[in-house]
Amino acid sequence: MQNRILIILLGVLISTPFCFSNKSDSLFIDSLLQKSVKMKFQTQTERLMYFAESMIGTPYKGGTLDVGQDEALVVRTDSLDCTTYVEMVLALYLSSKHHNPGYGCYSETLTNIRYRGGVISGYASRLHYFSDWISENEQKRIVCELTGDNEHELRNLSLNYMTEHPGLYRQLRGNDSLINEIKCVEKKWKDYKMPYIPKKLLNMSQSDTIIKEGDILALTTSIPGLDVVHLGFAVWIDGKLYLLHASSNYGKVLLDSLPLYDYLKNKKKHTGVRVIRVK
Repeated sequence: MQNRILIILLGVLISTPFCFSNKSDSLFIDSLLQKSVKMKFQTQTERLMYFAESMIGTPYKGGTLDVGQDEALVVRTDSLDCTTYVEMVLALYLSSKHHNPGYGCYSETLTNIRYRGGVISGYASRLHYFSDWISENEQKRIVCELTGDNEHELRNLSLNYMTEHPGLYRQLRGNDSLINEIKCVEKKWKDYKMPYIPKKLLNMSQSDTIIKEGDILALTTSIPGLDVVHLGFAVWIDGKLYLLHASSNYGKVLLDSLPLYDYLKNKKKHTGVRVIRVK
């Protein structure tokens, strides 16, 4: 009963219809943000990577946002997938710049990152496609995409994977009304020319690429109707590019043991990366 009351109070606190969270999540967020206040970061990249590295070892779990019948903000610190990992780190980074940052600021920031216009208004208001996510968060001046500033290729596609495969999404199964809402979102991305850096170019030296430490790397795909299949943060070690990510293969957040070029080269449906820089 006490946990139920706590969840409702948290939902009121962050002005969302409902919030799936618990006391340990809020305490963890508060603690991490308060520790960051005492840190003397030399650069904003150092600040971002502090939070990215703080989550190393956190277990991987997919589908954590799809709880309950109604769309709500989900805050989980005990398990992450690749998208929730990137969103969590970004929300922590942005919140840490506020005076006396805490859980309330974090949850508001996370809502703004995750939802169209920063408003929770049903399942379709969540930014499911990463191209949509990039576009929205560029408009909010949170990130900027740099892919087109480097040697890149264009893939012409129409984003429609969700409505072509509704059975893969719990909320869409047998829900024609919601499928139509997602189709309205997908219309914006019909015959979309998506830029990406081909994976064959990821073996270049650090001085020959625009990719910097802490950039969000979105791994692109050739799967019909889909743009991106994985996310993580760029890390440079001894002149080689690595991915810090929530890995389903390893079951946790970690710095991958393989350079990104080697990680991608034998994955046939992985085509390259998009580069998104946090402002």
